[in-house]
Amino acid sequence: MVYIVYDHAFRESFAAKTFRDEIFSRSPLIAARFEREAQAWVKLDIHPNIAEARMVEKIENKPFLFLEYVSGGDLASWIGTPRLTEDLSQVLLFAVQFCDGMIHALKKGIRAHRDIKPRNCLITTDGVLKVTDFGLAKLLEDDFAADPSNVRTQDFDLSMTTMGTCTHMAPEQFRNARHVDLRADIYSFGVMLFQMVSGDLPFKGDNWKDLEQMHMTQRPPLLACGEPQLAQLIQTCLEKDPRNRMSDFKQIRERLSAIYQKMVGAPPPEAAQGAVLTSIQWNNKGSSLDNLGMRRESIACYDSAIRLNPKFASPWFNKGVALFGSGQPQDALTCYERAIKLDPNSEKTWSNKGVALKTMGKTAEAIACYDRALAINPRYPNAWVNKGVILRALGKTEEALACNERALRLNPRDESAWTNKGNILYTLRRPAEALECYERALALNSRLDLTWMNKGMALNALGKNDAALDAYSKAAQINPHLDRAWFLRGMTLMNAFQRYEEALPYFEEAARLGLKEASKQAAFCQTALSRR
Repeated sequence: MVYIVYDHAFRESFAAKTFRDEIFSRSPLIAARFEREAQAWVKLDIHPNIAEARMVEKIENKPFLFLEYVSGGDLASWIGTPRLTEDLSQVLLFAVQFCDGMIHALKKGIRAHRDIKPRNCLITTDGVLKVTDFGLAKLLEDDFAADPSNVRTQDFDLSMTTMGTCTHMAPEQFRNARHVDLRADIYSFGVMLFQMVSGDLPFKGDNWKDLEQMHMTQRPPLLACGEPQLAQLIQTCLEKDPRNRMSDFKQIRERLSAIYQKMVGAPPPEAAQGAVLTSIQWNNKGSSLDNLGMRRESIACYDSAIRLNPKFASPWFNKGVALFGSGQPQDALTCYERAIKLDPNSEKTWSNKGVALKTMGKTAEAIACYDRALAINPRYPNAWVNKGVILRALGKTEEALACNERALRLNPRDESAWTNKGNILYTLRRPAEALECYERALALNSRLDLTWMNKGMALNALGKNDAALDAYSKAAQINPHLDRAWFLRGMTLMNAFQRYEEALPYFEEAARLGLKEASKQAAFCQTALSRR
């Protein structure tokens, strides 16, 4: 799914791309794969013939890739129109631009596009082609149905598929999609170039099986385009044996340039080069990499942004976030203070400074930061949540509860506020209400390991011990290093069910992870078993 959105900070439109919920629900690995491919795309930086990936963000635990918005439509709308079929020079210009984009992408680490087709070539309003959808065609390979023969051609033509698009796929891509390389891209490019010249596909069938048979066994029709060298180039790209195709897009570009020179009497424009990133672009790239868990790389990007513009507050703030996430609160605090000097009215920075101070044991200073953030913007939910956390730690549970309730009035979809409210209610011995809060948080984000563990504790308090065991298992599954989840599952098995033999390995695992009290309970289980 692609949403066209407007960013009020940057004052420009973006294309926000993600998968439908039913795609993500097939496997928890799909979101991780989406993020991995988005990361590769972000690293392509800026090139005139590549749709720029600006940033990756998670919205309600769903990854979105934000791309430059190209408003001129895609190449598919040009196929079969006189703009191409009666203008070979325009065909050649688009083909050269496509090659320039692919050459840049390959230099930046992309191994293969895997889904080259007209819909994945965007056209700007001033006639520049930009390649898009790098890597997204391979995300669902493990979930692809064993027999795709009943899928209609148009389904593959209109949407991203697991292996490519069957109207444009190389013969070897039908056999084993996982191990295709650049030569499969060259075949797909040959199909697209055939379309640009003739207005039609070289092979047409009603279903996957028909197209597979055609691509693997039939020779493409001969083109009568008035340029025999171009027709021969297309035939070479469409060779069944990958070894007989053109070797790379640089070689193809050279051949296209020679044909263009012969036809027009002048060479095509020089190959476009990648642009140098601005401080804003370095900052966006860093934010995307940090969202993908690549903190060291993100910090390097923020440093590049700061070198270009030391008075730009945002990379100082973002670097502080990355340093804090890396376990460096003092360094994070230094960055937040630099950001505040540049932008003293940023409620986000004041709130995050408070979190760093709390981690360093400076409670009073932290509360002062939260109050400053809320004085700037009393409708900033994170500051209310953070203040609630510190008030609970000080034993001021009713005040802490009020803070979280205020946050939830401002943002009912704040998973952190629901979890913290649940923790406070559990402390107040109101486990049923706490359980409801944990379930609200998990409905928003099912990957919250500590919330699953706390849900287990609330279930124990309500006597729902079987459900508690499931909750602890879920917490440990999400985070195998969460020692207390292993320990609490062992305690439930031991105390609620007297299943000492089953409890023992959970205590042993918790002890191995460093929880000292688990060793004592493991010894207790061993003693109980020896007495039987």
